[in-house]
Amino acid sequence: MLKMIKSIVAVLALVACGSTAMAASAVNLDSETRTIIVTEGGNRQQIDLAPGETVDFCLNGCFVTLPNGDREALSGGETVEISGGAAKIK
Repeated sequence: MLKMIKSIVAVLALVACGSTAMAASAVNLDSETRTIIVTEGGNRQQIDLAPGETVDFCLNGCFVTLPNGDREALSGGETVEISGGAAKIK
């Protein structure tokens, strides 16, 4: 019984860690603050990224409006790099 409880706890810990790893992230490589708009599950959120800041978002898929106005669909796990006011998705 104790072995089964330990196994269940281990599986739950892996699931919890796995969901965080699937988040998308955005990093601002510019010397000024940049803004992205994230729409996830019908909720819209503005994220202001200070110079050098990295932010995790988008756990369950989302749309992101980039600083130049382009809109992209993300599933999680991607990295949005902002440099020179333009964004690249990796």
